[in-house]
Amino acid sequence: MTATRFLGIACTLVLFASPAFAQRWGRAGVPRNGVCFYKDVNFSGDYFCVDSGRDLSSIEDGMNDRISSIRLFGRAELTVYKDRHYSGRSTRITHDVYNLKNEGWNDSISSVRVEGPSTSARDAERIVQRAYQDILQRNPDQDGMRIYRSHIIDDNWSEAQVRDALKKSPEYREKNTMTYPKAQEVVRRAYQNVLKREPDAASSGYVNKVMRDHWTQADVEGELRKSAEYRKRGG
Repeated sequence: MTATRFLGIACTLVLFASPAFAQRWGRAGVPRNGVCFYKDVNFSGDYFCVDSGRDLSSIEDGMNDRISSIRLFGRAELTVYKDRHYSGRSTRITHDVYNLKNEGWNDSISSVRVEGPSTSARDAERIVQRAYQDILQRNPDQDGMRIYRSHIIDDNWSEAQVRDALKKSPEYREKNTMTYPKAQEVVRRAYQNVLKREPDAASSGYVNKVMRDHWTQADVEGELRKSAEYRKRGG
């Protein structure tokens, strides 16, 4: 084989290797900083990944419009586009999406931009603020802001990692664990809203429903509106 011919073959391989292999459906390793795109919801089925700092102006045929869930790794951020070459409807994604159908994007992505990690303290604080408000329904305290800002800047944490950590916190568990006193308070509010009085001993059945069957305040109120007392009051 001549040197010229060998060089031509080598150049051809270089030209076609990176983008094509980056988009091949499979189950290879995931990037330190980047995004993986899955055929099925809940990060299941085959997938392909794109490193941070790379764009795909045209996801290959047989793969575009076939993505059902997305997982971010490191501090990657993603913008997805309905059409090729970054055109059509678009949205920015900064956290894992378990089911794109819920976001109105199932099987609808044809090009993407994957941005690299952002290291500014202001960006990190915005991420922490947003995560606290969404997960704990409050602003971060001073210690929480300091700890999670450090994780983002120094340890390359993504917003998804901050959210996951907050969901493991005692505060989150306490807010989302139903106790008997909490169930009593749910029933008390329902009685106040519908019957305009404090609950009596008969309300214990509703408390048990809240505890055992995960009834909400709206569920209790719906049952109270069926009661003879409510009908007697004229609704």
